[in-house]
Amino acid sequence: MFVEAAHFSYDGTVTIKLSDKRELKLTAEIWTGLGQPKDLALTDEQQELLEKEACCTTIRNKMLSFLAAREHSAFELRRKLQQRFYKSAAFDVSALVERCLLEMQERDFQSDERFTNRFVESKLANNPHGPYRILQDLQNRGISREMSEKILNKLGNQELWLKKALKCLERLHKKGKKQTPAVLNQKLYQRGFSWETIELALAEYQNFIKHSESGELNAEPETFTTENP
Repeated sequence: MFVEAAHFSYDGTVTIKLSDKRELKLTAEIWTGLGQPKDLALTDEQQELLEKEACCTTIRNKMLSFLAAREHSAFELRRKLQQRFYKSAAFDVSALVERCLLEMQERDFQSDERFTNRFVESKLANNPHGPYRILQDLQNRGISREMSEKILNKLGNQELWLKKALKCLERLHKKGKKQTPAVLNQKLYQRGFSWETIELALAEYQNFIKHSESGELNAEPETFTTENP
């Protein structure tokens, strides 16, 4: 088997056409390092290296497309790429994924800390979830508890969690279905709020209900109309 043609691209890759009609895309650096053996019979080692590097290039490009769409944790990238390539590749996909992931981290294209910051900011802006729910979501994405707690403590505080718990109660209240304190307690717990926050939120909610039913309030208090921070 030999290389019939090689076409260089602006992105630093080269596409080589083999005599068996296959086309392999790999970095120009690897091709140059092999001495660009065009029209020469490839050794088994050279052929294996070309196929391996072509697989690595495919993994690298897919990883870049994932990162271009949104921030990903390293765990998410490993899972997605291993699921995508493990059946079709004749090589150790895990090792190639780790190699590409290290490249992304060295070039600052991927960062678990940056991912965690963006993830928490999004949750705080769009979801009335408590800190324990967010911690669990981060753990499911491979983020350590230490890093998760560090960033949660930086971006959130007790006042924020109380507002979010009250926002949950506001949504439940607007549904018009009367629910017992025990049920509301459980719903807040399932959304990841601490017992301290739940106790404070329920006390304020019960106070609102009490005054509301007695006709002492003409409108809902500010805490029940606060928008997500």
